[in-house]
Amino acid sequence: MIALNLRRVAVVPAAMVLMAACAPSVSPTPSRIVTERPSPTESVASSPSPADRTPSPSVASTPTPGECQAGNRVPAGAQESFTTIPNAGHGVALTLDMGGRLDPGLDILNLLISNRVCVTIFPTGAMAQTIEGREVMALIKANQDLFEIGNHTMHHCDLVLGGGGSPTTAPCAGVTPTADFIRTELADAGSILAQLSGQEPVPYWRPPYGSVNQAVRDAAASAGYTKTFMWDIDTIDWKPMADGGPSAQQIATKVISNAQDGSIVLMHLGGYETLDALRIMIPGLRDRGFLLTALSDLLN
Repeated sequence: MIALNLRRVAVVPAAMVLMAACAPSVSPTPSRIVTERPSPTESVASSPSPADRTPSPSVASTPTPGECQAGNRVPAGAQESFTTIPNAGHGVALTLDMGGRLDPGLDILNLLISNRVCVTIFPTGAMAQTIEGREVMALIKANQDLFEIGNHTMHHCDLVLGGGGSPTTAPCAGVTPTADFIRTELADAGSILAQLSGQEPVPYWRPPYGSVNQAVRDAAASAGYTKTFMWDIDTIDWKPMADGGPSAQQIATKVISNAQDGSIVLMHLGGYETLDALRIMIPGLRDRGFLLTALSDLLN
């Protein structure tokens, strides 16, 4: 089991909307996100470039329908924490956090649908209840063969240090999270996610900001959330290029080059360059022979 402790980062300008964000798997750190709406979705093109080169689209990709099957959720069982999925075969899990602005979210999901890519999505209860969040959840519900969900808590509070929060700081501000607070955050979100997606998120969850320790994992497990999912590849897609964030090509190259059997890739439905990065990433990973699938597929 992997125990990760984080320290808080400085708050970004108020113009940026808080979102589920993350840090490298060795030492995740909090982050925030504001996104813009990319261009409409389309089928991606395949990339002939090897993993150690910069990938580029070429011939149209023709993925085999049904090559992945989301929703084959494992039972709660023993408490476990994952940065990668051991013994997963030649597969990679693309995961998307949903804890902030969602402008490109529907476009991203439609791209995944058109290319038959299974993913695991971690929404917060608060964002799932927004107008655009409900549209996203409806699309997830309509495509349960591709999309599975995990719990990202109700309000996106930092469960180790307190504070944080999205889309507002309430009720996170001034709170030192107790076990009861953590259980309530998960239970409240779980009810909303089950209602809107048609899926029960237990036992999958991801701590906001990647902020977690053993006490937090114990509290989550006592609420039924025994499977804590971190990541080994962080796309940093929450950070805009204007502030030094990665381009779509840089994101795709990072993922394609570093993916290994059982990798968990962290992205966001509100990522700045995520949509364009996926257009390169999907065929690039498939060219390397990877099955792009949900966490349940890898766990099974």
